[in-house]
Amino acid sequence: MVLTQRYTEYNNWAWLYNETMGPQYSNNQLRPLETLLLSHLPPAAKLLDLCCGTGHLVQLLLQKGYRVTGLDGSDEMLHYAQQNAPDGEFILSDARSFDLPNQFNAVYSMSASLNHMMSLADLTAVFHSVYVSLQENGLFLFDLNHPKQMQKWWINQVVEGEIHPTYAWYLTPVYHRVDQTGYFQITLFQAPSRPTGNVFLQALKSLFYQAIASPFSTRLRLKILSQFEFWQQDWQRSEIRYHVCGYPESEVIAALQTAGFTDVSTSTIDGHSTIDSNHSAYFLCRKISCKTSHGTNHKSDRQTVPGAS
Repeated sequence: MVLTQRYTEYNNWAWLYNETMGPQYSNNQLRPLETLLLSHLPPAAKLLDLCCGTGHLVQLLLQKGYRVTGLDGSDEMLHYAQQNAPDGEFILSDARSFDLPNQFNAVYSMSASLNHMMSLADLTAVFHSVYVSLQENGLFLFDLNHPKQMQKWWINQVVEGEIHPTYAWYLTPVYHRVDQTGYFQITLFQAPSRPTGNVFLQALKSLFYQAIASPFSTRLRLKILSQFEFWQQDWQRSEIRYHVCGYPESEVIAALQTAGFTDVSTSTIDGHSTIDSNHSAYFLCRKISCKTSHGTNHKSDRQTVPGAS
Protein backbone atom coordinates (compact mmCIF):
# COMPACT_ATOMS: atom_id res chain seq x y z
CA MET A 1 0.00 0.00 0.00
CA VAL A 2 1.38 3.38 -1.04
CA LEU A 3 1.14 5.99 1.71
CA THR A 4 0.49 9.60 0.69
CA GLN A 5 -2.18 12.04 1.85
CA ARG A 6 -4.57 11.01 4.62
CA TYR A 7 -8.19 11.96 5.29
CA THR A 8 -8.41 11.33 9.01
CA GLU A 9 -12.02 12.56 9.33
CA TYR A 10 -13.14 9.31 7.69
CA ASN A 11 -11.14 7.09 10.03
CA ASN A 12 -13.69 7.31 12.86
CA TRP A 13 -16.38 6.01 10.51
CA ALA A 14 -14.31 3.16 9.07
CA TRP A 15 -15.13 0.41 11.58
CA LEU A 16 -18.87 1.12 11.44
CA TYR A 17 -18.87 1.35 7.64
CA ASN A 18 -16.99 -1.94 7.45
CA GLU A 19 -19.57 -3.68 9.64
CA THR A 20 -22.72 -2.22 8.12
CA MET A 21 -22.93 -0.04 5.02
CA GLY A 22 -19.83 -1.30 3.22
CA PRO A 23 -21.09 -4.81 2.42
CA GLN A 24 -24.64 -3.61 1.70
CA TYR A 25 -23.67 -0.74 -0.60
CA SER A 26 -21.19 -2.91 -2.52
CA ASN A 27 -23.81 -5.55 -3.24
CA ASN A 28 -26.23 -2.84 -4.36
CA GLN A 29 -23.70 -1.32 -6.77
CA LEU A 30 -22.66 -4.57 -8.41
CA ARG A 31 -25.66 -4.65 -10.77
CA PRO A 32 -25.17 -1.17 -12.27
CA LEU A 33 -21.45 -1.90 -12.56
CA GLU A 34 -22.17 -5.07 -14.52
CA THR A 35 -24.79 -3.42 -16.72
CA LEU A 36 -23.19 -0.05 -17.41
CA LEU A 37 -19.46 -0.81 -17.27
CA LEU A 38 -18.26 -4.41 -17.01
CA SER A 39 -20.27 -5.56 -20.04
CA HIS A 40 -18.04 -3.32 -22.21
CA LEU A 41 -14.71 -4.59 -20.84
CA PRO A 42 -12.51 -7.56 -21.73
CA PRO A 43 -12.01 -10.40 -19.25
CA ALA A 44 -9.36 -9.66 -16.62
CA ALA A 45 -9.56 -5.92 -17.36
CA LYS A 46 -7.51 -3.68 -15.10
CA LEU A 47 -9.78 -1.52 -12.91
CA LEU A 48 -9.38 1.32 -10.43
CA ASP A 49 -11.92 1.60 -7.60
CA LEU A 50 -11.72 5.31 -6.79
CA CYS A 51 -12.71 6.06 -3.18
CA CYS A 52 -12.82 2.32 -2.53
CA GLY A 53 -13.61 2.58 1.19
CA THR A 54 -13.41 -0.77 2.97
CA GLY A 55 -12.81 -2.74 -0.22
CA HIS A 56 -15.91 -4.93 -0.33
CA LEU A 57 -16.58 -4.06 -3.98
CA VAL A 58 -12.92 -4.66 -4.84
CA GLN A 59 -13.26 -8.19 -3.50
CA LEU A 60 -16.44 -8.88 -5.48
CA LEU A 61 -14.69 -7.88 -8.71
CA LEU A 62 -11.52 -9.79 -7.90
CA GLN A 63 -13.70 -12.88 -7.56
CA LYS A 64 -14.96 -12.23 -11.10
CA GLY A 65 -11.43 -12.29 -12.46
CA TYR A 66 -10.72 -8.57 -12.81
CA ARG A 67 -7.44 -7.00 -11.72
CA VAL A 68 -8.47 -4.31 -9.27
CA THR A 69 -6.63 -1.49 -7.52
CA GLY A 70 -8.40 0.42 -4.74
CA LEU A 71 -7.60 4.05 -3.95
CA ASP A 72 -8.84 5.94 -0.90
CA GLY A 73 -7.81 8.89 1.25
CA SER A 74 -8.44 7.19 4.61
CA ASP A 75 -5.76 4.85 5.91
CA GLU A 76 -8.24 3.30 8.34
CA MET A 77 -10.65 2.50 5.50
CA LEU A 78 -7.77 0.86 3.65
CA HIS A 79 -6.83 -1.09 6.77
CA TYR A 80 -10.17 -2.88 6.49
CA ALA A 81 -9.94 -3.03 2.69
CA GLN A 82 -6.75 -5.05 2.89
CA GLN A 83 -8.52 -7.53 5.17
CA ASN A 84 -11.63 -7.73 2.98
CA ALA A 85 -9.72 -8.03 -0.32
CA PRO A 86 -6.29 -9.50 0.52
CA ASP A 87 -5.45 -10.05 -3.16
CA GLY A 88 -6.18 -6.44 -4.11
CA GLU A 89 -3.68 -3.63 -4.49
CA PHE A 90 -4.42 -0.50 -2.45
CA ILE A 91 -3.15 3.05 -2.65
CA LEU A 92 -3.58 5.78 -0.03
CA SER A 93 -3.93 8.98 -2.03
CA ASP A 94 -6.01 12.05 -2.81
CA ALA A 95 -8.61 11.48 -5.53
CA ARG A 96 -7.93 14.99 -6.82
CA SER A 97 -4.22 14.54 -7.42
CA PHE A 98 -3.26 10.87 -7.80
CA ASP A 99 -0.82 10.15 -10.63
CA LEU A 100 -1.17 6.74 -12.31
CA PRO A 101 -0.87 7.51 -16.04
CA ASN A 102 -2.34 5.21 -18.69
CA GLN A 103 -2.77 2.22 -16.39
CA PHE A 104 -6.45 1.21 -16.36
CA ASN A 105 -9.06 -0.12 -18.75
CA ALA A 106 -11.70 1.46 -16.54
CA VAL A 107 -12.16 3.56 -13.41
CA TYR A 108 -15.30 3.54 -11.28
CA SER A 109 -16.41 5.48 -8.21
CA MET A 110 -19.66 4.33 -6.64
CA SER A 111 -22.09 5.17 -3.82
CA ALA A 112 -21.94 8.90 -4.63
CA SER A 113 -18.41 9.16 -3.26
CA LEU A 114 -17.60 12.16 -5.46
CA ASN A 115 -20.34 14.23 -3.83
CA HIS A 116 -17.77 14.69 -1.07
CA MET A 117 -15.88 17.05 -3.39
CA MET A 118 -17.02 20.41 -2.07
CA SER A 119 -16.20 22.57 -5.10
CA LEU A 120 -16.49 22.23 -8.85
CA ALA A 121 -12.74 22.85 -9.07
CA ASP A 122 -12.09 19.84 -6.84
CA LEU A 123 -14.48 17.69 -8.86
CA THR A 124 -12.77 18.75 -12.10
CA ALA A 125 -9.39 17.88 -10.58
CA VAL A 126 -10.67 14.37 -9.84
CA PHE A 127 -11.88 14.02 -13.42
CA HIS A 128 -8.49 15.12 -14.75
CA SER A 129 -6.64 12.58 -12.60
CA VAL A 130 -9.01 9.86 -13.80
CA TYR A 131 -8.57 10.89 -17.45
CA VAL A 132 -4.79 10.65 -17.15
CA SER A 133 -5.01 7.24 -15.46
CA LEU A 134 -7.09 5.65 -18.23
CA GLN A 135 -5.73 3.84 -21.24
CA GLU A 136 -6.97 4.97 -24.65
CA ASN A 137 -10.71 4.17 -25.00
CA GLY A 138 -10.84 3.51 -21.26
CA LEU A 139 -14.15 3.98 -19.46
CA PHE A 140 -15.07 5.95 -16.34
CA LEU A 141 -18.31 5.24 -14.45
CA PHE A 142 -19.51 7.14 -11.39
CA ASP A 143 -22.76 8.13 -9.73
CA LEU A 144 -23.73 11.39 -8.06
CA ASN A 145 -26.61 12.67 -5.98
CA HIS A 146 -28.01 15.76 -7.72
CA PRO A 147 -29.93 18.81 -6.42
CA LYS A 148 -33.46 17.73 -7.43
CA GLN A 149 -32.99 14.34 -5.83
CA MET A 150 -31.37 15.73 -2.69
CA GLN A 151 -34.05 18.39 -2.30
CA LYS A 152 -36.71 15.66 -2.29
CA TRP A 153 -35.03 13.06 -0.10
CA TRP A 154 -32.45 14.81 2.09
CA ILE A 155 -35.00 16.29 4.46
CA ASN A 156 -33.48 15.80 7.92
CA GLN A 157 -35.23 12.49 8.57
CA VAL A 158 -33.69 9.18 9.61
CA VAL A 159 -33.38 7.04 6.46
CA GLU A 160 -31.47 3.95 7.60
CA GLY A 161 -29.98 2.39 10.68
CA GLU A 162 -29.51 -0.76 12.73
CA ILE A 163 -29.54 -1.95 16.34
CA HIS A 164 -26.90 -4.45 17.42
CA PRO A 165 -26.21 -5.93 20.87
CA THR A 166 -23.37 -3.50 21.63
CA TYR A 167 -24.07 -0.57 19.32
CA ALA A 168 -26.74 1.13 17.24
CA TRP A 169 -26.56 3.72 14.50
CA TYR A 170 -28.69 5.75 12.15
CA LEU A 171 -28.13 8.07 9.20
CA THR A 172 -29.79 11.44 8.67
CA PRO A 173 -29.25 13.40 5.41
CA VAL A 174 -29.75 17.18 5.21
CA TYR A 175 -29.69 19.39 2.09
CA HIS A 176 -29.60 23.19 1.71
CA ARG A 177 -31.17 24.24 -1.58
CA VAL A 178 -29.73 27.77 -1.64
CA ASP A 179 -26.06 26.78 -1.88
CA GLN A 180 -26.61 23.18 -3.08
CA THR A 181 -24.66 21.75 -0.16
CA GLY A 182 -25.65 19.38 2.59
CA TYR A 183 -24.40 16.73 4.92
CA PHE A 184 -25.25 13.31 6.23
CA GLN A 185 -24.92 12.65 9.92
CA ILE A 186 -24.09 9.29 11.44
CA THR A 187 -25.46 9.04 14.98
CA LEU A 188 -23.85 6.23 16.94
CA PHE A 189 -24.80 4.67 20.29
CA GLN A 190 -22.43 2.34 22.11
CA ALA A 191 -23.43 0.12 25.02
CA PRO A 192 -21.52 0.38 28.32
CA SER A 193 -18.86 -2.25 28.90
CA ARG A 194 -20.80 -3.48 31.94
CA PRO A 195 -24.60 -3.89 31.89
CA THR A 196 -26.55 -1.41 34.00
CA GLY A 197 -30.18 -1.22 35.10
CA ASN A 198 -32.77 -3.99 35.07
CA VAL A 199 -31.22 -7.07 33.44
CA PHE A 200 -34.62 -8.63 32.68
CA LEU A 201 -35.88 -5.45 31.01
CA GLN A 202 -32.73 -5.21 28.93
CA ALA A 203 -33.18 -8.81 27.79
CA LEU A 204 -36.72 -7.99 26.64
CA LYS A 205 -35.43 -4.96 24.75
CA SER A 206 -32.78 -7.08 23.04
CA LEU A 207 -35.44 -9.53 21.85
CA PHE A 208 -37.51 -6.62 20.58
CA TYR A 209 -34.54 -5.15 18.69
CA GLN A 210 -33.93 -8.51 17.04
CA ALA A 211 -37.58 -8.72 16.03
CA ILE A 212 -37.50 -5.34 14.25
CA ALA A 213 -34.25 -6.05 12.39
CA SER A 214 -36.22 -7.37 9.42
CA PRO A 215 -36.68 -5.13 6.34
CA PHE A 216 -40.42 -5.48 6.91
CA SER A 217 -40.00 -3.53 10.17
CA THR A 218 -37.90 -0.70 8.75
CA ARG A 219 -40.33 2.10 9.58
CA LEU A 220 -40.71 0.98 13.19
CA ARG A 221 -36.97 0.44 13.59
CA LEU A 222 -36.15 3.92 12.28
CA LYS A 223 -38.74 5.44 14.61
CA ILE A 224 -37.16 3.65 17.57
CA LEU A 225 -33.70 4.78 16.48
CA SER A 226 -34.77 8.41 16.23
CA GLN A 227 -35.68 8.19 19.95
CA PHE A 228 -32.96 5.75 20.95
CA GLU A 229 -31.50 7.89 23.72
CA PHE A 230 -34.78 7.37 25.59
CA TRP A 231 -34.72 3.62 25.01
CA GLN A 232 -31.11 3.18 26.10
CA GLN A 233 -30.25 6.08 28.35
CA ASP A 234 -26.97 4.54 29.48
CA TRP A 235 -25.60 4.06 25.96
CA GLN A 236 -23.02 6.63 24.88
CA ARG A 237 -24.10 8.81 21.96
CA SER A 238 -21.74 10.34 19.40
CA GLU A 239 -22.18 11.99 16.01
CA ILE A 240 -20.12 12.10 12.83
CA ARG A 241 -21.03 14.59 10.11
CA TYR A 242 -19.81 14.53 6.49
CA HIS A 243 -20.41 17.43 4.15
CA VAL A 244 -21.37 16.97 0.51
CA CYS A 245 -22.25 19.08 -2.50
CA GLY A 246 -24.96 18.43 -5.08
CA TYR A 247 -24.03 19.15 -8.69
CA PRO A 248 -26.47 19.66 -11.59
CA GLU A 249 -25.97 17.34 -14.53
CA SER A 250 -24.93 20.18 -16.85
CA GLU A 251 -22.16 21.32 -14.49
CA VAL A 252 -20.80 17.79 -14.17
CA ILE A 253 -20.70 17.31 -17.95
CA ALA A 254 -18.94 20.67 -18.38
CA ALA A 255 -16.35 19.65 -15.77
CA LEU A 256 -15.82 16.33 -17.54
CA GLN A 257 -15.24 18.16 -20.82
CA THR A 258 -12.74 20.46 -19.15
CA ALA A 259 -10.86 17.39 -17.94
CA GLY A 260 -10.78 15.92 -21.46
CA PHE A 261 -13.85 13.67 -21.64
CA THR A 262 -16.05 14.39 -24.65
CA ASP A 263 -17.90 11.08 -24.97
CA VAL A 264 -20.34 11.16 -22.04
CA SER A 265 -23.74 9.60 -21.38
CA THR A 266 -26.00 9.72 -18.34
CA SER A 267 -28.63 7.36 -17.00
CA THR A 268 -30.34 6.18 -13.84
CA ILE A 269 -29.44 2.93 -12.11
CA ASP A 270 -32.23 1.32 -14.17
CA GLY A 271 -30.78 2.55 -17.47
CA HIS A 272 -33.29 5.34 -18.12
CA SER A 273 -31.78 8.36 -19.87
CA THR A 274 -33.95 10.89 -18.01
CA ILE A 275 -32.57 11.76 -14.58
CA ASP A 276 -35.44 12.41 -12.18
CA SER A 277 -35.79 13.32 -8.51
CA ASN A 278 -36.11 9.70 -7.44
CA HIS A 279 -32.76 8.52 -8.76
CA SER A 280 -29.11 9.42 -8.60
CA ALA A 281 -27.30 10.11 -11.88
CA TYR A 282 -24.82 7.66 -13.41
CA PHE A 283 -22.20 9.09 -15.76
CA LEU A 284 -20.35 6.87 -18.24
CA CYS A 285 -17.40 8.47 -20.03
CA ARG A 286 -14.88 7.26 -22.58
CA LYS A 287 -11.34 8.58 -22.99
CA ILE A 288 -10.80 9.57 -26.62
CA SER A 289 -7.60 11.52 -27.26
CA CYS A 290 -7.18 14.11 -29.98
CA LYS A 291 -4.71 11.75 -31.68
CA THR A 292 -7.37 9.05 -31.95
CA SER A 293 -9.95 11.48 -33.31
CA HIS A 294 -7.43 12.83 -35.91
CA GLY A 295 -7.58 16.32 -34.51
CA THR A 296 -11.25 16.94 -35.23
CA ASN A 297 -13.51 18.77 -32.82
CA HIS A 298 -15.56 16.56 -30.54
CA LYS A 299 -19.31 16.91 -30.39
CA SER A 300 -20.71 18.39 -27.22
CA ASP A 301 -21.84 16.79 -24.03
CA ARG A 302 -24.44 14.11 -24.79
CA GLN A 303 -22.75 11.72 -27.21
CA THR A 304 -23.76 8.21 -26.24
CA VAL A 305 -21.18 5.67 -25.17
CA PRO A 306 -22.00 2.40 -26.98
CA GLY A 307 -24.15 0.18 -24.81
CA ALA A 308 -25.13 2.87 -22.32
CA SER A 309 -28.75 3.92 -21.96
